[in-house]
Amino acid sequence: MSASDPLASFREEVGELLDRLESALMRLEETPDDPELIDEAFRSLHTIKGSGGMLGLHDLVSFTHTVEAAFALVRDGHEQISAPLIELGLQAKDQIAAIMANPELDDETRSEGERIVEQLLAAFPDLESTRPAQAEPSSKPIERADAGGEKTFRIQFAPKPHLFRVGANPILLLKELRELGETVIIGLTDRLPLLEELDAEACYLRWDILLTTEADENAVRDVFIFVEDEAEIQIDEIDSEELVDSDIDYKRIGEILISRGLVTPEEVQQAVNEKQYVGDVLVEKGLLTNEQIDVALQEQQYVRRRRETRQRAAAESQQSIKVDTKKLDSLVNLVGEFVAEHATLSRVSAELGDDRLTSACERLEALIREVRDVAMDLHMVPVEILFSTYRRLIRDLSRELGKEVLLELEGTDTEIDKNVIERLRDPMLHIIRNSLDHGIEAPEERVRAGKPREGTLRVAASYSGAYVLIRVSDDGAGINREAVWRKAVERGVLTGDEELEPHEIYDLICAPGFSTADTATNVSGRGVGMDVVRSNIEGLGGSIHLDSEEGSGTTINIRIPLTLAIVEGLLVSVSDQYYLIHLANVLECIDFSTVTSHSSDRRLIEYRGRLVPFFDLGAHFSADAGTNDGTGEKQLVVVSSDGRTVGLLVDEVYDTFQSVIKSLGKMYEDVSGVSGAVILGDGRLALMLDVERLTRTGSSDSP
Repeated sequence: MSASDPLASFREEVGELLDRLESALMRLEETPDDPELIDEAFRSLHTIKGSGGMLGLHDLVSFTHTVEAAFALVRDGHEQISAPLIELGLQAKDQIAAIMANPELDDETRSEGERIVEQLLAAFPDLESTRPAQAEPSSKPIERADAGGEKTFRIQFAPKPHLFRVGANPILLLKELRELGETVIIGLTDRLPLLEELDAEACYLRWDILLTTEADENAVRDVFIFVEDEAEIQIDEIDSEELVDSDIDYKRIGEILISRGLVTPEEVQQAVNEKQYVGDVLVEKGLLTNEQIDVALQEQQYVRRRRETRQRAAAESQQSIKVDTKKLDSLVNLVGEFVAEHATLSRVSAELGDDRLTSACERLEALIREVRDVAMDLHMVPVEILFSTYRRLIRDLSRELGKEVLLELEGTDTEIDKNVIERLRDPMLHIIRNSLDHGIEAPEERVRAGKPREGTLRVAASYSGAYVLIRVSDDGAGINREAVWRKAVERGVLTGDEELEPHEIYDLICAPGFSTADTATNVSGRGVGMDVVRSNIEGLGGSIHLDSEEGSGTTINIRIPLTLAIVEGLLVSVSDQYYLIHLANVLECIDFSTVTSHSSDRRLIEYRGRLVPFFDLGAHFSADAGTNDGTGEKQLVVVSSDGRTVGLLVDEVYDTFQSVIKSLGKMYEDVSGVSGAVILGDGRLALMLDVERLTRTGSSDSP
C-alpha cells in the first residue's frame, strides 16, 4: 500500500471501523442499553461518513448518513435499540464493505442500499428530515477554521412570531446546520400559548442547538443570514479540540445556566447554599422551568461525551501508530538474520581466541535478544481479533439452521503471533461451523433431552509455556464412540482388534475423508474436512485432539505455538546431522549410560519414578554412521508434548540456539517428525524436530 494513495489508506481504515461496528452491534444484542456500545456504533459510522466525504465518495456518504442518523436518534434517547435495527445495522455494514470494494456501484449493490434505507425510513420516520438532498454537492465551499480543528457551538435560535409570513422555514435552516457537522437539536415550547389563543400562522417554537463542526463561526452564522432580522440568534463557542487536556466533566449546571443568561451568579449561590440539587431549587423558586434545566443537562452530557471521545482518540494517537504488517514481517526476518550472523561471528571468535572479540560478541548477543523481544512483541496480537469475528458467524448460521446458540468467549486478551492468527482462521471457522451444524441440537431436541433451548458454544484461549491452548466446546449431542469405531473399521482405518483409549477413538475423526454424518449439508458435516483442519494446525507446529461425552457435548483442544518466527531451541546431533528441539518441549538431558533400562529390548526406561518410552533418533531418520562411531557417550533428551513424555537418543547435545524457522518446501512436507529447518552459524542446516509427532510415535511404538 502506497502512503500516497489516500483511497487505499481509507479502505484499510474503513475495514477496521467496520469490524468495530460489527462488534458493537453484536454486543448490543446482549446489552441493548449500553451507551458506550451505542456511541461506538455511531462513531464508527460518523468517521466513515466524514472521511468518505473528504474523498468525494458521495454514494458512501449518502448511504452512511442515513444509518448514522438512526443511531444518533438512539444515542440521543429518541429511539431504542431493537433487533430490527441491529439487523439493518449489520446489513448496512455489509453494504458499506460492498461500496468500498467497488465505489462504482452496480445495479445490485445500489438496489440493496436503497432497500436498507427504505427499511430504516419505515422504522424511523424522523429520519426523512435528516436525509441529505439528492442533488449535486453544493458549489458553495464551507469555510473551515484556520486552526483548532473541531469546535462545538451553542446556538440559541428564537424566531419571531411573524417568521412564516416572510416565507422562511426554520426546518430547512436546521437541516442546513446538520450538514455542517454533528448536531443535537432541542425544540422548546415554553412560548406556546393556550389553544384558544394560538395563531395558526405564527411561530411559537424556539430551538437550542449544539453543533460540533470544523466550520468556523462565520460559516455557522451564514446559515441564518436571511433571517437575522426575523429571529433572536445567539452563537457561543463552548468547546474546542484545542482543549484536549480540559476537564471531562465540563461545567457545573449552575455555570451553564449563568452562561446562558438565565440566572445570576447570586441566585445560583443562594440555591447552592440550600444544599439541594441546584436545578430543583431554581425551579421551586420560579426562576427557571424544568425544560430549561433539561436543556442545560443535555449540553453538559453532550460536551462531556465529546471531550471523553477526544481525549481517548488523543491518547490512542500518542500511544500507537499504524504500521504496514509487511514491514513488521521484514523486521522479524531481519532479526532472524542477525541471530544467524551472530552465531557465525561467535564461532569465528571462538576459533581466534580473541578476548576483546569474544566480549563484543557477548554484548552484541544481549542487544540482539532485546531487539528480538521487541520485534516479537510487535508481532503479537490478542486472539480477540480472531474470536470477535465468530459472533456474526454464529448469529447468522444459527438462524439459518433454526437453532439458538449462545457464544461465550474466554481469554480474549491472550496474545499470539499475527501470522499464526491468519493461518488459524480457516481451521477455526470449519470447527465452529461443525459444532453448530452437527454438535448443538435443534431447540426441540434439546428440550426433549432435558436441556435448555439455547445451546452454548464456548471458545477459550490460555497460555501453556511457549504454546497457546484453544478449546472449542459445545453442550450438544456429543459424538457416538461406537459409530466412530464402526466407520473406522469399514474404511480400513482400523482392523477392529486394536485397543484404543476413548480420546484416540475420537481423534480418528481427523483421518482423511472420515465422517460420521449420515447426510452432508451445505454448512458442514462433523468430520468432513477435519483431516484438512488437522493438517493445517500441524503445519503450524501444533496439535488437535477431540474429547466428547455422548449427550453432553464435545471439546476440541488445539495447541499451537505462540510464534512462527524466531524460536529458541536445544541443538543436538546424530551422526553428521544437526537437529533443533524447541526449548519449551525439553524436560531434561541425561547421560544415557546412567539410565536404567526396564525391558530387554531397551525401549522403556525409568524416569523420575515412572516408565518412559524412548527411541534412537538416528534409527528413526535412518541416519548413516558419521562423526560418532558408536564408542562415544550418547545422550538422552527427555521431551514432552501434549501430556506425553518420550526420550530421544542423540550423539551430542550442544548449547541453545535462536533462529528463524525456514520452511522445507513441498518435497519434505510428508517427512514425519520434522517441521522446518534453521541455518547454523557455519552455514550448515539443522532440522527443526516436530516434538508433538515424535512423542506420538514414541508412545505408540512402546510395548
